[in-house]
Amino acid sequence: MKRFLFARLPSYNENEIPTAKGSILMPYKSLIVIFVATTTIAGNAAADTYGSAERTSEHTITSKQLGEEREIYIRTPPNYVRGDNAYPVVYVLDGEWNFEFVASYLDYMFDNEVYPEMIVTGVKNVNRNRDYVPQKDAYFDDTGEADKFLGFVTDEWIEYVDMEFSTSGERVLIGHSFGGVFTLHTLFREPEQFDAYIALGSSAWIADQVLFNEATAFFEGVKNTEAFVYMAVGEGDGGPTVPSSTDLAALFEEKAPASLEWTFRITPKADHFKNFAAGLHDAFMALFPAWNFEEEVRAHGESRGAAGVNAWFYKKRAALGFRFKPAWFDMGVTAIALSQNDKGEAALALMAQLRTYYPGNPHVAAFSASVFENLEQFAHAEQEILRAIAIANKRKLHPNEIHIDQLKRRLDGVRDAQNN
Repeated sequence: MKRFLFARLPSYNENEIPTAKGSILMPYKSLIVIFVATTTIAGNAAADTYGSAERTSEHTITSKQLGEEREIYIRTPPNYVRGDNAYPVVYVLDGEWNFEFVASYLDYMFDNEVYPEMIVTGVKNVNRNRDYVPQKDAYFDDTGEADKFLGFVTDEWIEYVDMEFSTSGERVLIGHSFGGVFTLHTLFREPEQFDAYIALGSSAWIADQVLFNEATAFFEGVKNTEAFVYMAVGEGDGGPTVPSSTDLAALFEEKAPASLEWTFRITPKADHFKNFAAGLHDAFMALFPAWNFEEEVRAHGESRGAAGVNAWFYKKRAALGFRFKPAWFDMGVTAIALSQNDKGEAALALMAQLRTYYPGNPHVAAFSASVFENLEQFAHAEQEILRAIAIANKRKLHPNEIHIDQLKRRLDGVRDAQNN
């Protein structure tokens, strides 16, 4: 079982962190208040989440696998420009119900630069019983053609998205209820197709517990399959969903290879549908972990300087791949702390790494300027403040998002320091 990971602010001794060179040592909470006065955290919007319709399109695939036309929805992230970057893709089953919810949730997270930007696509149902359940069920006569639908997913849906959009090859599959059954079926049959599988409220009891047979065959036949798997059911999920899913998780516990990163959770006080909302958030928080990262990198910086910081980033990137997205605010505060504790090279290395992940974030530029100020590298501090102002002006950020007037006052102070 994997622990659940949630972002938070780092904890420091009250007397550790000043805001800039020459200021008195200030409590950590005071630093937070002062920095927020310059760059408001909640307003780091890349583009308004309202009005995302212009980034959403509908497409029709004439499926040879299914012998019918299938409608899909696609939403590109706020900063998407075809050819400029390659993006992971989130595939959502039950698209007419779940696509908008998933896409809007991710829009909010992209907007605040919590997760890396991704393309989101959903498929509209024709017959979900037929498409999502792997074999016939005695109570659902139209079930049993999931393999045909899997052929559509792998050979047509994925192929279409990759052909029409700038994709990176990393993929996430999300399914709920019978869609969760299909998500796990895909893992067991073609695990290489997706990097992450999110199965919520899965009806593991369906079709004489066919998923158990598939899981057993999968575990016996694979050795080093690497994938992220998140499974969750609501405490109040009806019928046999909770006990059958708990039994399936026990099978994972007994036989899953160590290379498979999997989680099973029973969501407290949630029914079949509330679990979808809660489970979706928990799944993505685990998929893109950030808990305690700032404390880890600080420890590496204190013990080994810049080399320790760079080694930590290298290790995290190697382990997590596209899932690695360091939290800009937590890391920025950590860099300031290092710069005020005789770890200037470590602080500079941390900010250099952070700038590669957030080249268009004015708050990161402002953090970088603070670190340079603390190290009396005023020319570099001036450049970073100017860069923060330029980004804010280019993006036409609201004053609540970043206070350009206060950045300009900081700029005057840095220039005065250079002349003294």
